[in-house]
Amino acid sequence: ANEEDGGYGVASEGGNSGQKKRINMEVTGLVPEGVMSGNRGDDAIALLTADHAKVQDLFQRFEDLKDVDDAPAMEEKQRLINAICLELTLHMTLEEEIFYPAVRAMTDEEDMMNEAEVEHDSAKSLIDELGGMRPEDQMCNAKVKVLAEYIGHHIKEEQSQMFRKARDADLDWLALGQEISARKRELTETAPPVFQQPQNKKKSSQQRK
Repeated sequence: ANEEDGGYGVASEGGNSGQKKRINMEVTGLVPEGVMSGNRGDDAIALLTADHAKVQDLFQRFEDLKDVDDAPAMEEKQRLINAICLELTLHMTLEEEIFYPAVRAMTDEEDMMNEAEVEHDSAKSLIDELGGMRPEDQMCNAKVKVLAEYIGHHIKEEQSQMFRKARDADLDWLALGQEISARKRELTETAPPVFQQPQNKKKSSQQRK
């Protein structure tokens, strides 16, 4: 994806999987509200769960506009697509760099962790495809819907299994949460300085009445 497409990608800073990655966030859209959120006292699982809720809300807002094809709706759908893809890219990077290695080190759930990373790979493929599309493209709605289904399944698996098992591990979840928050701030440093939050068109129209 390029800048004109609202490109977002993850690039390694070396061959070592333990090394940090950087995100090129030359997006034409926005960083969703709360992308930098997270109190320093939040633990890692609470932060990741909040990310899940945030992206599910973005998917729902896109679904609400799916069949609307006027110019304002198409603009808003583009902004929502950018927000969904950016939020997911950030979230997956944080999990793969910090959360998953910590859980792997303290549990015997190798299969579960491998499956989670495979699910990330499937999501990344759709994110890459959406980076080169516009809302008016024939397959755009379908790709967002399939991505939402992938992510919905992934969230269910993480929150019903992985997070519950991780809670039993002997980890300092507050310290891990601080590491996640700090890394998220670092990843967003290169993002444009001003972002607009997608507006709730339905709510806005009701307020004007």
